[in-house]
Amino acid sequence: MRTRDRLAPWLLMAPALSIAVVFFGLPTLFMARMSFNLRPDERLYVPGFTFEHYAGLISDPLFLAAIWTTVRLAVMASLCTVLLGYGFALLVWLKPARWRLGFIALAVCPLLISEISVIFGWWMFFPRNGLLSFALVSSHLIDDKISLLYTEFAAFVGLVYLSLPFCFFILLSVFDGIDKSLLEASADLCARPLTTAREILLPLTRTGLVVAFAQSFIWTIGSYATPSALGPDTLWTIGYLIQEQMLGKHNWPKAAAFSMVLTAGVALLMVLMRRLMAQRKAFHA
Repeated sequence: MRTRDRLAPWLLMAPALSIAVVFFGLPTLFMARMSFNLRPDERLYVPGFTFEHYAGLISDPLFLAAIWTTVRLAVMASLCTVLLGYGFALLVWLKPARWRLGFIALAVCPLLISEISVIFGWWMFFPRNGLLSFALVSSHLIDDKISLLYTEFAAFVGLVYLSLPFCFFILLSVFDGIDKSLLEASADLCARPLTTAREILLPLTRTGLVVAFAQSFIWTIGSYATPSALGPDTLWTIGYLIQEQMLGKHNWPKAAAFSMVLTAGVALLMVLMRRLMAQRKAFHA
């Protein structure tokens, strides 16, 4: 009986674990092995074992600059995503139940459209003759048309748009676990809305904010298509360097080394997030 009880959780997780191992674990192992192969000539790779691809990353100013650009853009987009997602989730949580389905449907809409379609949409929104320029000129906020396409701001907006739905649903699930009577009790004690948010809502949703930020950061740091399509040619991210080494220079081992560094960074972030959540649970306990 005890053996069956111990095996039950693993049996329930077996299908999901099998999918993760086959479609993520094995390709990651293959990519890790590829990063140690040789490339002495114009061939894609030569089977072997060397650390030169990883050693070269430390002294490569282009790669270090790409890391800084990628992390900076991901942090900025994640912070903005968390702020917008928090406000939107709070709004949906406070609204009556009849409004809830409509707001959730609105949040799901970006997930129903492919990333390429979203990029085409921004291409019609940001150019000089696009919707944004037309709206600003029509409202007399600016005198002449402007183009924000192929700027870092456009890449930033695109990343926020793609990661916002995931952040919203994480925070909404956190808000749903809060008893709304706490807000009534706070109002009965004559607390101001900002005081209620600071003393009640923020402590109860702090873990959700960390999870939402981590999820948004993981999503945006590995994005390639959106920054490349909306940003300037000088916006070189890790994803762009991986694509350049893989398809442009046909250097598979170096592209694999770039990918492994990115994967290791994301894995480290997940470990830190788990430890932070465990420490907070232990503190509250």
